[in-house]
Amino acid sequence: MKLRLPCMQCFQELGRPTDEMLPVELRDDGLYEATCERGHTTVTAIQEQKYEVLFDLAAMALLDGYPREAIASMAAALERFYEFYVFVLSLEHKVDPNAFAATWKLVDNQSERQFGAYLFASLLYSPNTVPKVIEEEQPLLPGIAKGQTRTWRSFRNAVVHKGYMPSTAECLVYGDLVYRHITELTLELKRSCAESLQRANFAHLSKAHGGGKSVSTMSIPTLLSFVREERPASLAEALKELEKYRTWLHHK
Repeated sequence: MKLRLPCMQCFQELGRPTDEMLPVELRDDGLYEATCERGHTTVTAIQEQKYEVLFDLAAMALLDGYPREAIASMAAALERFYEFYVFVLSLEHKVDPNAFAATWKLVDNQSERQFGAYLFASLLYSPNTVPKVIEEEQPLLPGIAKGQTRTWRSFRNAVVHKGYMPSTAECLVYGDLVYRHITELTLELKRSCAESLQRANFAHLSKAHGGGKSVSTMSIPTLLSFVREERPASLAEALKELEKYRTWLHHK
């Protein structure tokens, strides 16, 4: 899957974007270098957080008929969201971003410790409230008795580590669980930590500009964007929205 980006230098020189869209392969660092037909080589940074991009990849995999790949990307998106959530709360408590980055490296390869960091960061911020989790939730599935379905944790592990091949119906149900969970926590951050949320986004963009190159920034639509005011209430509704914008934003 590739992104389609305009040439930002053409935009600056002409005062408008050209019709040319440059296909670029998705990158882990969110930095995209491309050369347009006029010879401009530009580097563009995507403003969106990694968890947003990962979840959209999951949703597109689901639309394309790859439920197993969808669940793997959703699981990764949730882990990266927990990291982002902890970072925002750390900023709220005046933690230095560099100190946070150095500390996170100590648990960078241990997902259970990262989940523990989320739990206690959430508890410290709201001392009288048990953190919101979905790991032990058992959603309802057609034809299966209530309480007999796998938990999200068990389902995720079966797919990611044991080669279980889920149905599309299962993927929609468990994916909706993840979608609603991230949405709820995002709205919570927007209500209580709006300034720290913006600082976290600024820190994300600052990394892109730290390599010495001239970098333009660009925002793309995502289903879990924290800057949007309204969002679909369910994954099923979100998939309909994705079908509309993926045709012009993404290139297979």
